[in-house]
Amino acid sequence: MFIEYTFTMDDGKVLHYFVEFERTREHILDKKQYPDWTQLDFHQCPNCPLKTSEYSHCPAAIDAHEIVMGFNEILSCKEVDIHVRTPEREYFKRTDAQTGLRALIGFVMASSACPILSTLRGMAYYHLPFASLDETVFRVTSSYLLHQYYIHRKGGGKIDLEFDGLKQRFKEMQTLNFHFLERIRAACNADSNLNVLATLFTISSMLSLSLDRHLKEIEHLFD
Repeated sequence: MFIEYTFTMDDGKVLHYFVEFERTREHILDKKQYPDWTQLDFHQCPNCPLKTSEYSHCPAAIDAHEIVMGFNEILSCKEVDIHVRTPEREYFKRTDAQTGLRALIGFVMASSACPILSTLRGMAYYHLPFASLDETVFRVTSSYLLHQYYIHRKGGGKIDLEFDGLKQRFKEMQTLNFHFLERIRAACNADSNLNVLATLFTISSMLSLSLDRHLKEIEHLFD
């Protein structure tokens, strides 16, 4: 499974990214081959379970660094043509660079070897570019309930129908996004990269603090 993103600027510049869903790397990498800000101990998330004795680099940073540097000269408000291709279908949208970058970075981080983000791998596999907040709420809660179903089938304990575990996940992701943003600040000055991480932080915060309200807003679809 793969995702292919192509960003075409009005001045003719094209940024193309082909990302495989399954990506394997050694845990210890040559530090000379990657920027310093990708090393695990550089603004390492306080809730990160990885140990520097076992991992040299942050898995999400390694996967995202080429995308981050590619957008180093692109302003977030700049209108671009975005073409997304998956094995099943294609998407196209003309929108600001930040919207496309958020979708791409979201996929890359959710499908990375980061243990905190690993709970999003199911959603990443069925990636939906340019998803609205309502679509995100629908997808993330549906994915969580499916996970609860598998827990039930395996006899893994109490089923969480109050989404307490999901809210806790988003709190963990808020912490991750905040510290990952510090990595990006050290990497470049382009506002698109900073804005996209700030937006991801905002979405995590909103879903953590007001998930019940967002669920109430779509409840009429199931009456």
